[in-house]
Amino acid sequence: MSFFEINHLSKSYGKNKKKALDNVTFDVKAGEIVALIGKNGAGKTTLLNCIAGNITPDTGKVCYKGTELLREDSRLNEFGILIQASFFNYLNAYDNLVLLAKASGIKDINVIKNKVNSILTLVDLDGKKKAYVKSFSFGQKQRLGLAQTLLHDPEFLILDEPFVGLDPLGKEMLKGVIVDKAKNKKAGILFSSHDLDDVSDICDRVVMINNGKKVFDDVFLYKKTYTVICQKVIQKQIGAIIIEQFKGKVTIVDSNKIEFVEKNLINEVLSILFTNKIKISDIQIRESSLYDFFKSEVKI
Repeated sequence: MSFFEINHLSKSYGKNKKKALDNVTFDVKAGEIVALIGKNGAGKTTLLNCIAGNITPDTGKVCYKGTELLREDSRLNEFGILIQASFFNYLNAYDNLVLLAKASGIKDINVIKNKVNSILTLVDLDGKKKAYVKSFSFGQKQRLGLAQTLLHDPEFLILDEPFVGLDPLGKEMLKGVIVDKAKNKKAGILFSSHDLDDVSDICDRVVMINNGKKVFDDVFLYKKTYTVICQKVIQKQIGAIIIEQFKGKVTIVDSNKIEFVEKNLINEVLSILFTNKIKISDIQIRESSLYDFFKSEVKI
């Protein structure tokens, strides 16, 4: 069931009405982790800001649990939003979270203390809770921003580049938090990232934005590419026969390589090469990555 929907969002800027978003539509289900990817300037942050109520789209709407979500809607308080975290730099990490908890409506000071201490431990900042935020590294501020996001146990998380600035241990911590929120607490997660390895590790679905348009929205499936490397250049006449016989299922690359994705073609390809006395130097198998797919879609 979709409990969060983005319907035909468009947003333009400037005198020339340059489109940052162009009719973008997708949804996020409860318990689902959706990764938003795209090159710099593709429209990812604009999209997240529209969803979070920071920017008003020109057209389209955002729906939460079946009802349109308006700017300054009180239901936004049910979200955990990490787009550009802000802190009181001359307070320590603990006091920053205590103030935020009070502002969010939590009255019981003992509940606040327990919640703040628990979350600081979760994001590995319990040893820095009395340190002033102004002394924090960028990665530590990212962790504190995540703590702010989780403080009120949100049903939906919106995270803009949450892995930036985190060391390997920090990234593993964040992945664990995201997966736990989605799979054990059934929160919906929408996050943007340029780190495609991290995206691949945890996401259930990928939404790709390019020049403001949605160009992909599906589960990313890894594909294996098989390459038969010949010792010599494949003559054009023989190459034409191979292409015709396999009817587009194989590609000749660099004049001496035959590529295909169907494993059952290996014996047939080898047979036609042996028939034409073409010797083989190697057979390679490569699993495509999310980066390969990204590169092909955005035409890097």
